[in-house]
Amino acid sequence: MNVIMTEGYVVSEEIKVLKTTDAIPLCRFTFSTSTHKLNCLITGKQAYAFLYEVEKDTRLSLTGRINSRNQFVVLNYDVLAKPSYFGQIFNYKGHRLPFAKSRQ
Repeated sequence: MNVIMTEGYVVSEEIKVLKTTDAIPLCRFTFSTSTHKLNCLITGKQAYAFLYEVEKDTRLSLTGRINSRNQFVVLNYDVLAKPSYFGQIFNYKGHRLPFAKSRQ
C-alpha cells in the first residue's frame, strides 16, 4: 500500500456526510493542491472531528492513499491554518456576504 502525503486547501463549499449501510459515517470533500484537485473521503470517528474542525479554505496536511475509484482516502489529517474572515460581513444566518461597491 502506497501512502501519500500532501498539503493544500479544502475547496468544497460544503462537506458532505454520506450514509452507509453499516452505519459508519463517511465524509466527502474536494481538496486542492498546487497541481491537482482530489476527491477525498474520511470514515469512522475521525469523520465527526473533521466536520467540526474543517470548513472551506482551511489549509490541511493529508496522509492517505488512492483507492480503485481514484479517490483519496484520508488516513490522517492536520489543520495547518483556518481561514480568516476578518473584515467580511455576515448575514443573520451566518453566511458570508460578498463585498458591495459603495456608491458616491
